[in-house]
Amino acid sequence: MMRRRLTLATALCAMLLLVTAAWSGAPGGDGPAGKGPGLMRMLSELDLSAAQKREVAGILKANRDNTKALRDSVKSARDALRGVLAKTPGDEAAVRAGAKAVAEAAVELAVARGRVKAAMDAVLTPEQRTKRDALREELRDKWKARRLERQGELDAWIESNLS
Repeated sequence: MMRRRLTLATALCAMLLLVTAAWSGAPGGDGPAGKGPGLMRMLSELDLSAAQKREVAGILKANRDNTKALRDSVKSARDALRGVLAKTPGDEAAVRAGAKAVAEAAVELAVARGRVKAAMDAVLTPEQRTKRDALREELRDKWKARRLERQGELDAWIESNLS
């Protein structure tokens, strides 16, 4: 039961980190159509008024330092977990502790991102929120397709080496 929870938490953290990196415009987070980082692409395609741009910029600026610190915390926890897996992968207690640290850091980042999204939702019109959600779904679909393609490549490699 505990192993299942750990696996689920780790998978959710990985998915959360990939999606949030793509959405935030972090390095490596280019949008699916190659039009630039996810958030920048989204902001440019929402046709924000000058007043909305000021409000959104204020929200992003007000939350920038906290969000960066939380992203750094997730990165540090991930790096520590990678170190454990590289040096002592059989030490289940250390792996669990590392994965738990990643999950806890990711939870805090998700909560902060939720606050930012809620603040931005208050600025956007219903039509803009709908468009934003469609852009996010497009990004998720592209990400899922890439993930399935990579999994297919791995599956083919496994099968070719088991024969």
